[in-house]
Amino acid sequence: MREGKIYVSELSTTKHIFNNYHFCRGNSNRRKTRIGVIIKGSGTYIYLNKKLNVTEGDIVFVPENIYCYSEWHGSPEIEVIYVSCFMHYEQWQYEPQIINRDEGIKNDLIEIADLLSIDFMKELEAYSLFYKLLQKILPRMTQSKISYDKTLQTAIEFITDNWNQDFSVGDLAKKCCVSESTVYHLFRKELGQTPIKFQNFIKINVAIEYLEKQNYSVATISRLAGFHSENHFRKVFAGITGTTPLKYRKRKYTR
Repeated sequence: MREGKIYVSELSTTKHIFNNYHFCRGNSNRRKTRIGVIIKGSGTYIYLNKKLNVTEGDIVFVPENIYCYSEWHGSPEIEVIYVSCFMHYEQWQYEPQIINRDEGIKNDLIEIADLLSIDFMKELEAYSLFYKLLQKILPRMTQSKISYDKTLQTAIEFITDNWNQDFSVGDLAKKCCVSESTVYHLFRKELGQTPIKFQNFIKINVAIEYLEKQNYSVATISRLAGFHSENHFRKVFAGITGTTPLKYRKRKYTR
């Protein structure tokens, strides 16, 4: 690829709508570059020892080469529209960032998302519009030399891939070839939480999906979300969401 050349492939769109709270693991093996519009709610992208806070109206860029997970809150709804692709370039380095609140860029992204939802011919039109969009946003973006702790990255990916398995911090430390104290220190320093709390965020998000989409009992959801004790599940759920599983479900259906 010639220096300065850039092209995209597999352009696609997704719309995410959740109620009140959502934790996104972001653990796809085929991560794409995402450009998103925050329609409702607010969130935090966590990546490479850093955090990026976004709120309604922001336009965010998340590159494909960085593992990134996110936590969302809405009153009551969360809605985010992404246009995603594999973006091929060699000469630049970016990290997740807010582009700006440009209404024109927002409208372009929504139009591209709509075109991608129609048919093949409209998809060609979407590609054309997306390249024009890149012409607008790339000059506005901040390039950066990215450095990160590979141990923390390995630990995060292991937890997100094995959230429903029983493993100790010792097991996690062995996977990362470091001591337990090193794992604890990294999570506390860079993410402000323990490895177990990070795993619980994922479990509670799974539970929320069942509460919203299925009529399972709390006991059943507790098991499906990987908890061995219903009481422990209720305690962790309340600590993260601020309410009980049944109240969360009731709030969803009485809005």
